[in-house]
Amino acid sequence: MPAMRVLVVGAGLGGLTAATRLQDGGSEVTVLEARDRVGGRVLSHRFDDGTVVELGGEWIDSSQQAVRALAERLGLTMVDTRQDFVTRDLIGHPPIDSSEHSRLAAWLFDAIETTGPERLEKMTLASFLDTVPDIGPAMTVLRSRLEGTFGVPLSEIAAIDLDEEFGLVQASTYLRVSGGNDGLAKAMAAGLDVRLGVAVEHVEQTSTEIRVHGGGSSYEADHAVIAVPLPIVRDTGFLDTPPDSLRSALAAMGMGVAAKVVAATEGEPPMFRRQEADIPAWYWTGANGDRSTRRAVTGFAGTSRGTKTLVAEAAERVRKAVPETAIMGDPIVVDWGAERWSQGCYTALGPGQRALLDELQRPWGRLVFAGEHVNGSGTIDGAIRSGEHAARLLLEMA
Repeated sequence: MPAMRVLVVGAGLGGLTAATRLQDGGSEVTVLEARDRVGGRVLSHRFDDGTVVELGGEWIDSSQQAVRALAERLGLTMVDTRQDFVTRDLIGHPPIDSSEHSRLAAWLFDAIETTGPERLEKMTLASFLDTVPDIGPAMTVLRSRLEGTFGVPLSEIAAIDLDEEFGLVQASTYLRVSGGNDGLAKAMAAGLDVRLGVAVEHVEQTSTEIRVHGGGSSYEADHAVIAVPLPIVRDTGFLDTPPDSLRSALAAMGMGVAAKVVAATEGEPPMFRRQEADIPAWYWTGANGDRSTRRAVTGFAGTSRGTKTLVAEAAERVRKAVPETAIMGDPIVVDWGAERWSQGCYTALGPGQRALLDELQRPWGRLVFAGEHVNGSGTIDGAIRSGEHAARLLLEMA
């Protein structure tokens, strides 16, 4: 039988993983990408001195097996950032003892167990945290951290997400790809037929084939993987006559917004992680592979309010976060909510919305979906897992 022809729309990690798995399974695969680069919301930057920082997806928990396995297959090395994603100090206040973060986490874990998953799924994170005694700076950090991380107000997030990847994470080791997280995308793309600068406008299917229109051309295949961010699928008339259940699910799902800032430093800065209280933003440094501190500071702000403030006041905010180290030049800022081909950072699910993911995890005719919004993960690992899932669905249909 002739090889199954598959079009993959989107060269982020979800799309590239699906394309790689499908090609390995004997399919004839073409990847279409609107940008002039691969990687999607993973974007690495290299300063003149060789320091590598991440302007997009960054944090990789050592427990996330899909991304670690992919790096190993691609021959890429992962190094310890020597940083923690959860425990942070509050800018303008004395350092918070780690025991205070632990005490708050223990209280919350007990409350989660007492409340139970069914009630947590129906509650907002804001209403759940209102039941927690305010124990001072650790709680201030927690609220600001969670709101910034999810990219939307806590009143729009399901309380059950407190026990998910962005919530009360236990002590862990955080990794990055040596040389930049975009190395994952570049290594996969090197073995694929990837066509950059092809902005797909419309996808339609018949009983016998898929047609994808974009970049002044039309492409035909037996199947397609749609691996573009949620707002592109939902808001642009991208799909031809999706079923009502899929249309409703896409319309109901939220998308967080966020911006990142990176700034080079004149010398080696201290290792720190510092949270703002007036906006949901934080700043940190990290380690090189040789365990020296990178000569750069990174910041992240979530929600519309936090993003607008960080974009407008990037230099001032970074310097306030690290007053003991001189900043070189102007910071680099990326507003992912304003970025044309993303329109946000990652999916934000409210109470009762986890069930909506079922609509994105099943085939729709000759089409399947990939991307972090398929499993609601919001992580590099989640995007990779979604691509593996999409490839598996199509290979089972072949």
